[in-house]
Amino acid sequence: MGKYANHEEFGVNAPINYREDTTSRSFLEGMTIIAPPGMKPRVGRGRKFEEKTDFRASARWHRNFDIAVFGGSDIDTPGSDYKQLNLESKLNGIKRIPGRP
Repeated sequence: MGKYANHEEFGVNAPINYREDTTSRSFLEGMTIIAPPGMKPRVGRGRKFEEKTDFRASARWHRNFDIAVFGGSDIDTPGSDYKQLNLESKLNGIKRIPGRP
């Protein structure tokens, strides 16, 4: 069985986990693993990556996932964030499932 039992659990938890897990540190660690021996990624690239994974990016990511998996989305356009905020505000009735340990 998957991590989330239904789409509401996914809609509330996955974008939050996306924002929490996409840090400059995780980016730099991943890039270091795939970098050639003796080379390491620039710290500035990690900061830039983290700047681009904010709330708007998580709403866009959620919308694109919905379209790819379900053929449509309840989040209107990548620029409209109110639907994402509404989903995340339902957290009080839905179990919070943290991302990576």
